[in-house]
Amino acid sequence: MTSRRRIVPARFCALLLLLAAMPAGAAITCGASVTSVSVVYDPASATQSITTGSYTVTCNRLVSDPNTFSWRLGVNDGLQPGGGGNRVQNAGGQRYSYETYRLPPYTNANKWGDTPGTRFSGILNFGGALTASVSGPFDIVMAAGQTVQPAGIYNDTVSVNLRDSGNTIINSAAFGVTVLTTNTCQVSVPPGTVSFTYTSFQATAANASTTYGVRCTTALPYTMGFDATSGTLLGLTYSLSIAPSSAGTGTGATQTYTINGTIPANQFGTCGTAVCNASQTRTLILSW
Repeated sequence: MTSRRRIVPARFCALLLLLAAMPAGAAITCGASVTSVSVVYDPASATQSITTGSYTVTCNRLVSDPNTFSWRLGVNDGLQPGGGGNRVQNAGGQRYSYETYRLPPYTNANKWGDTPGTRFSGILNFGGALTASVSGPFDIVMAAGQTVQPAGIYNDTVSVNLRDSGNTIINSAAFGVTVLTTNTCQVSVPPGTVSFTYTSFQATAANASTTYGVRCTTALPYTMGFDATSGTLLGLTYSLSIAPSSAGTGTGATQTYTINGTIPANQFGTCGTAVCNASQTRTLILSW
């Protein structure tokens, strides 16, 4: 079996597609950005596949403009819609179905579309500033039990419309949806920050943790590790570990793991003031 190695930063960064701004009433200009989404899908799995993306709406104003802006964000059914939903397609024309949702539970009432009841909406408050933005998540859900198609890469492109309170489209763009059905793995839920609080010479260890999710195709073995399992911050030595195990076997569904961090007791450190802050970025390595 060919071995592959994917390096995933412990702090998640999403590539955003920045859209050009257009006038949005008065002199306020707004744009939207949406992450392209990559999905690992195993049609043999009995569990639906859920992958999270994100959107951002950013607006700029003049001092004389209103301090708030009402926005609406909708999407269409992609390039090859069918059955009222979206579909990805490979080079041979085979397809899988998926849906876009604003939030769980994944019912018709919570679908993300481009009708008044299915758009994201909100009021952006500048708070006296000239620029303001708002971000949020959305989910792409692929149902279990779909007819198995040839293994490979399936794609779709979804159009996004940003509207004002009068339902006028003020910005449009697109983001990609890629579905992989070959033997592969992904960090489906990115890890957060392992954040410690420590007092010099404290009598007990300081512990902190964060969780993340890994999704691999069925029966595919994988391992996980770090670029380094220990380091030093402000003269304090810390260590990292993965629980319940640093290895697993794919099921087609997301499997949850915990990154545990420890700073041992009775360390002095190098902080010369009442409160000090420091950070390091570690790299989570997923291999299969």
